[in-house]
Amino acid sequence: MIETENILGAFRDFLKDHRGFLSPDALNAHPAKGDQDDCGDPALAWMSPGALPDPKTGCIIGVIDDAIPFVHQRFTLPGNLSRMAAVWLQDARPRAGRTTDLPFGAEWRGAELSDLLAGDMGGEDAIYRHTGAVDMTRPATPSGAFETGHGAAVAPLAAGFDPSCRRARNHPVIAVCLPPRITADSTGALAPVPILAGILFIINRARRLCRFMERQGHGPARLPVVINISLGLTAGSRDGSSLLERFMDAVSAQQVADLDPVHFVLPAGNHRQDRLRARLLPGQSVGWRLPPDDTTINAIEIWGPPQDDPPCGGLQITLTVPGLGPATTAFTKPGQCSILSGPDGIPLARAYYTPQQTRGGRWRDGIAVIATPTCPERLGDPFAPPGEWRVGIAKGLSGARHDLSVQRDAVIRGFRRGARQSWFQDPAYRSHDPSGFPIPSDDKNGGPSLVIRQDTINTYATGDWPLRAGAVCGQGNDAAIYTALLDADSLGGDIRPGDCMVPVDRARNSPGMIVRGRDSGSFTLASGTSLAAPQLTRWLARQLSEGMTPADRAAIRRLAWNETTPNQILPSTATPVIGLSARFKDY
Repeated sequence: MIETENILGAFRDFLKDHRGFLSPDALNAHPAKGDQDDCGDPALAWMSPGALPDPKTGCIIGVIDDAIPFVHQRFTLPGNLSRMAAVWLQDARPRAGRTTDLPFGAEWRGAELSDLLAGDMGGEDAIYRHTGAVDMTRPATPSGAFETGHGAAVAPLAAGFDPSCRRARNHPVIAVCLPPRITADSTGALAPVPILAGILFIINRARRLCRFMERQGHGPARLPVVINISLGLTAGSRDGSSLLERFMDAVSAQQVADLDPVHFVLPAGNHRQDRLRARLLPGQSVGWRLPPDDTTINAIEIWGPPQDDPPCGGLQITLTVPGLGPATTAFTKPGQCSILSGPDGIPLARAYYTPQQTRGGRWRDGIAVIATPTCPERLGDPFAPPGEWRVGIAKGLSGARHDLSVQRDAVIRGFRRGARQSWFQDPAYRSHDPSGFPIPSDDKNGGPSLVIRQDTINTYATGDWPLRAGAVCGQGNDAAIYTALLDADSLGGDIRPGDCMVPVDRARNSPGMIVRGRDSGSFTLASGTSLAAPQLTRWLARQLSEGMTPADRAAIRRLAWNETTPNQILPSTATPVIGLSARFKDY
């Protein structure tokens, strides 16, 4: 069971130091108690009567992302009725005169969104401005200001229907729009607490929607919930011990009072070929390439094997900067920081000793290394030399394997430019075969390499319960070459790109699929397992709506197997492929 105090402590820390995460005026100074009963207040109605789902066949779809287009036509029913039960704009100003239990941001509910859609607001853009989803006076540019955003593609894939589709009404939506600064942080290090808050919001509002339905005379209502989180990390311990993963496991395993089971769907990850993972034994080292002209920090994490005793400095690393000699840490207790400086005394990198306890009560040593940018933004700022650094595990430790991960450092459209992705370098790593085709797995590399493709799974998705979606190409159902591989150790020797696979790319040489933009009628091309997860969310919600009751991840995979045909199966990965394109022509 996850410790409640850990979650509360994370929230307190987040609210105490919200600078850089939330706009200053997004905080709600006096939130109401979370158990307030508003089911009978007409001013706080959850959904219009004509939009309420059937309590026997309904399934709530939750989406946590940025820039969710909550008044898009695909989230409506005939008569401009919104299928959105509730939307939480986490970085918006709290609504004046509205009592809320939210610690920050603003909430809008389905009935009032229906009124806005049916009124004379002047279109979707005007509604986004009116609700605070798009406010160009904010300190951070809102993600909803962009016509083609991540959440604008993900949410309609997960829960968008033609308004006339008979299934639409049975899938009310509860959405959480993350703050733009969380999206701008490509490492994902700032996201867990806002995501945790979003999960709590979706579960709380789902329960209250069911009570609202009962008060409207619909009889007992215990709807299942499928929550899509198309976000992830490239660095981390990858053992299911993070606060977010343990919370999702606890919710899935113990169920929620007054609701049917809650399921989570996440992307497998897109970085199989990006050389962001390595494995070392004591005494070994690997190259860490820092690109030039990078105005952002670069970071890696090193994790030791599980151990029974609390760490006390058992893990030490050696860092070699181009042009300088090797330097080895000397940690003795958690929380210590070691600074690597150049000959002039200017800091080049910092190493933090960050061990953590696993779910089973054991411990793992951990070190995070953060290098200063290779290009200073201002004259006089310290900067690190670009080129090949060396990261090694100090000798004298046990012969067990140590895991290394590079944090993602990508340029995200609309946000700060200048980021350059660093990566691990090993001469034994082969990216392409002699014919020019990408090498898909480590066993076909032509020899052992310290840099690996295996275990590149999204770090948010290594818990026991969430379903992990991989991407395949529509022509041939070949696994997309970028789809991350799950670790063999956690699968009993089986290596596969996700628990279930969904077509995303049109073909190997034609990546991408058509996705929707923010405004009704707009579209673009996009790719990645972030688009596989919402399609799998949609499929699972339909299964639950039709009475299927899979108990866990293995049962969902068996259900997916039953829905596939022999020519849809990937023999090399033993993974079911859900051919959604034929099933969701109403999209």
